[in-house]
Amino acid sequence: MGPSVVRSIFWAGMIASVVGCNTTTERYQQEITQIKEVVKEFYVKGPHLPCWLQNPVSQERTGFIGVTPVLDLYGQQAIKASRKVALNKLAQYYSLILTEQDVRNITNQDTAEITLDSGRTVTFLPVHVTDSVIYSYVFDGALDAIARLSQSPMAQCAELQCDFSQCTPSWLCDTTPNTITSVSYLTVAPHQQLAQAQKNAGVIASLLDTSHVNIVDTQTELYQNLSGTEHQSISRTRSGSVTATEWQSPLLHTRSCSYGHTLVAQFTLPNSMTRHDIPLQLHENWKTQPQFQGRTIALGNFGERGKMTPDTLLSTAIDLAIKDALIELAKVKGVEVLSGVDIRYDNGHYYLSNSYFSVNQIVSGELIDIKVTYKNDLPMVYVWLLEVV
Repeated sequence: MGPSVVRSIFWAGMIASVVGCNTTTERYQQEITQIKEVVKEFYVKGPHLPCWLQNPVSQERTGFIGVTPVLDLYGQQAIKASRKVALNKLAQYYSLILTEQDVRNITNQDTAEITLDSGRTVTFLPVHVTDSVIYSYVFDGALDAIARLSQSPMAQCAELQCDFSQCTPSWLCDTTPNTITSVSYLTVAPHQQLAQAQKNAGVIASLLDTSHVNIVDTQTELYQNLSGTEHQSISRTRSGSVTATEWQSPLLHTRSCSYGHTLVAQFTLPNSMTRHDIPLQLHENWKTQPQFQGRTIALGNFGERGKMTPDTLLSTAIDLAIKDALIELAKVKGVEVLSGVDIRYDNGHYYLSNSYFSVNQIVSGELIDIKVTYKNDLPMVYVWLLEVV
């Protein structure tokens, strides 16, 4: 719909107001509302982002996004620098070695096809520029492959907003195997947001791959009756750690959405680490079941007590929720329980019981769902892990 159509709708609204004496007030208001909705759809809901920015990977193409500040050291648009970042991601993912000539072949032209010294052909699409960032995109394939794609990589799409409560977009809640959902908050360096999301995804991947859980949970029960006053309390503390080796393998950024100033991005593990190829066929009430096909399902959470991480980052809260779930998986494998009792009297009496739960296990898990809600502006994160055996 072009501007002329919008003008026609506007004049239709004016005519409707002139002949309003022949219509009811209710119908007149309905017509005005319809006009407003059409204009709103045209101006507000119109596409304004390249689709590849939120879906760099599809069944037909595998692409990579490069991000740099708008200007380079010479005050020029940093298109080549941004494209170099994207090309480096492609090379890392496919284990290619870029030559100096490969880098020199990068151009500023809108759409550019280059053949690497390795023999692989890649194509750059027109960059997307904001006030502070240049996004570039390169996909694996020749320029003429664009015509054979079901959706043109040049297509424009509306910005996707994440809604965990409504599972929008749907991939936030699906059970696609070997995927990791990561987040990154917008910082003073906007061009680093995507890189930080990928770094956070690597932390999650390393935790899920193999984690060493070495913790001690202490539960203290106290009952006292002093001067006729009864009081009973239970306190729990935890010490120890959940550690993992730093992630080294490349992760493929497949799609993303925005949650306020937070980027939510999904990544997939390399094919060489694939554990299974089809989505888990979970029952509708799987969250109420302790197991799935003989493997433990563990729930981990962070934020239920209204606390936030020291760095106030949602990514840290997710990491802690995953560690909490890994601890629950480790407890299933084995827990050493030590109990002690101490009774003392002092102008009355009280009963004190201490229990120590020691866990020292190696565990692996698969992230099958994540939920994020907010209460009093603080996040509550819930994750469900499936034991990997």
